[in-house]
Amino acid sequence: MRMFRARPPGARKENIMADKGRTNPEVEAEVRRSFEKMLESKSGSGYETTLTASWVATPVGTMLAVADDKFIRLLSFLELSIMERKADLIQQQLGARLVMGDNGVLQAMAGEMQSYFTGALREFATPILLHGTSFQLSVWDELRRVPFGSTVSYADLAQRIGKPAAFRAVAQANAQNPIQVVIPCHRVINSDGRVGGYIAGVERKRWLLDFERGVLEDS
Repeated sequence: MRMFRARPPGARKENIMADKGRTNPEVEAEVRRSFEKMLESKSGSGYETTLTASWVATPVGTMLAVADDKFIRLLSFLELSIMERKADLIQQQLGARLVMGDNGVLQAMAGEMQSYFTGALREFATPILLHGTSFQLSVWDELRRVPFGSTVSYADLAQRIGKPAAFRAVAQANAQNPIQVVIPCHRVINSDGRVGGYIAGVERKRWLLDFERGVLEDS
């Protein structure tokens, strides 16, 4: 297969990570600084578990990866617009204190993400551990069955989990997906073909969909 290099799709020139005229590196650095500063202000002393967090670079923004020594527990794009209390909220969500660092699981995830964004990887193998309601888990499990480069509607996804009337709840579960890209909630679109919403930003969702289609076209 010819290698597909990650690039903004088509002829679009806009920088989806731009923020008031600043460059990507400036925005990315501020995201990291803001999060790490907030993390330092949260002792996490009330949590018995400590998880390791690190940054994963992608062509569409830095992602925060959180893991124990066996599983990825969180993989999420972070934006300056949602940084307020984010460190505290993530620690509450995971029930653990976060420390910036590295381990073998995080290294494996970073390597797989790099391969994904060059078009060389279509299915992720790094183990993940999910916590959610039985409904959320059923949605996330079904999402992992949506093939690379394909899309499914919220209504179709509701049908697949045996709850055809629950498409709005499916959309909410999508928005609460804790491991983005690996659990490909970006592949869920509206029944009329419109891209729809995305917790990490609609432009990023369009980029990911166009990227995956481009990989298939270049195969």
